[in-house]
Parts: sequence; structure tokens; C-alpha cells
Amino acid sequence: MDLKNLKDKKIIVTGGQGFLGYLLLEKLYLLGAQVFSFDITLQEQNHIKHIDIDITNFDNLKEEINKIQPNFIFHLAAKLDRNRDFDNINNISAVNYSGTLNLLRALKDVSFTNFIFTSTSEVYGLSTSEPYLETDEVIAASPYSLSKLNAENAIKTYSKIYNKNYTILRLFNFYGEGMPKGFFISDLVEKLKNNEGFDMTLGEQKRDFLAVESVINALILSTQNVAQGNTYNVCSGKGVKIRDLAKKFKLNLKSNSVINFGKLPYRKNEIWEMIGDNNKIKKELGWTPKELFK
Repeated sequence: MDLKNLKDKKIIVTGGQGFLGYLLLEKLYLLGAQVFSFDITLQEQNHIKHIDIDITNFDNLKEEINKIQPNFIFHLAAKLDRNRDFDNINNISAVNYSGTLNLLRALKDVSFTNFIFTSTSEVYGLSTSEPYLETDEVIAASPYSLSKLNAENAIKTYSKIYNKNYTILRLFNFYGEGMPKGFFISDLVEKLKNNEGFDMTLGEQKRDFLAVESVINALILSTQNVAQGNTYNVCSGKGVKIRDLAKKFKLNLKSNSVINFGKLPYRKNEIWEMIGDNNKIKKELGWTPKELFK
């Protein structure tokens, strides 16, 4: 792909101050794009225009979007909640589903090139096939993944009715330096670096992990015309047990920490294998995955 096609393009990144959004903004800036970060929090990136905005506020969204008239929109903003309890479904859906609808409605009169949405591998949660294909039946495993699946369907319906372009990326697990607390690997790495004990389950679950650089590359490649109207898995295509991953990180960091396997119980309705098939994105977009370890 000739990435020069992004030079001087106006690009909005929602959730631009999140871990992934921040890295994406930097990459787009280096490619010569005019980038705009939509987020409810602000950080220092002097070369990037930051707009303090809540995607649940339709009027503010529409006002800012009409000023910018973007060519591309990367919709990363989301409320992450791994809880399987439906008590918080309204708060999650207000951002992940209704917020997405607000964004789509605010773009109705904009002639953008593509709307790129980051979904989650968890939409496959209760499906039975392995590895997961983009054409598989999807049965969400949690309120969070349900809100993402509903957002996917909203994007497809909206795009069909108004003749707009979209791409959906179903992101599997990823990690990179600087990833915030609250994620398995980032919490593990912090303990390992400090030579502190780390409590976890027995770790028999298998997950599909990527280096964050591969996720950024997948997002950039999704600006190609061939990506329009498509859904892609962004994954390594390989599964690794959580316990084995923890051991590899400990060895790699030369840590003296004790990893307490079995200290924590498994989650209710635990998903034992979540591994994706990445042949479609490799074939159609020319994407190459980078794993955490060789």
C-alpha cells in the first residue's frame, strides 16, 4: 500500500488519549495526516489537535465534525468492562453502542472515505468453532462484547442505508510498552519488574496475543479501498496458555518474582480458547502479524 494517500487527509481518532489511540495518532501524524483526537481527557501532544468531547453528546459531536469534515474516522473510544454481570449494561451501552450511533448520525452529511471501528474478539465468546473466522456465528459473552456486537450491526445498517463505507477490526489480545494498568500482561510485567509476587488463576486458558505494533499497522492498512465493507480478525492465529505466557515474560525479564498459579479463581463462564484466523486480513490487506515472542 502507498501510505502517501494519507498525507494531508483529515483524520479523527475517537479515544485518542487511550493507549492504542495515542500510538495511532503518532503514526498518522508521521504519515503526514491532519489528525484530530476526540477524547474526554487531554494529554500533551503539541503537534496534534485535541478536542475535549464526550461521544454521548450528539450536538457537540456534530458541531466538531462539521468543522473538520474528516476523510477518515477511527472509532476507538469505548468503555471497557470485563464483568459478566448485566447490572452495568446501561452504562456500557451508553458509550459503546449509543455513542457509536451518535458518531454515525453526526457523520451523515459528511463525504468521508472510510469509518474504521475497533471491535473485540469477545464477540465470538460463546461460539464453538476454533479458530474463529469472520464468517462464524457470533454470540457475545458479556455485556461489553454485546455492546460491541450491537455497534458492529449499527455500523453495517447505517452504512447500507446511507451508502457509506466502513471497516470493522476485531482485535484480539495485544501488548506493548506503556500499556496502562488493569490488563493481564501490564499488571504481570509491573510485578515482575519489581520482583513482587503475582497472583493469577491456574492459567489453562488459551489466548491469541500480538505486539501492539501489528494492531497499529492493521488500522493503517484499513484505509485501503479494498478494506471497505469488510470485517477482519486482527490476531496472531496462534494460541498460548496464559500460564506459559506468564513464564515467558518472567524468563525474558529475568525476574525473581513468584507467580502464584491457582491463587485466583477462574471467572464465571470462562472462555477456555480464544484464537482467531488471520488469513483474510493477510491476504486482502497485506498485513503481517508480529507476535510477542518468537
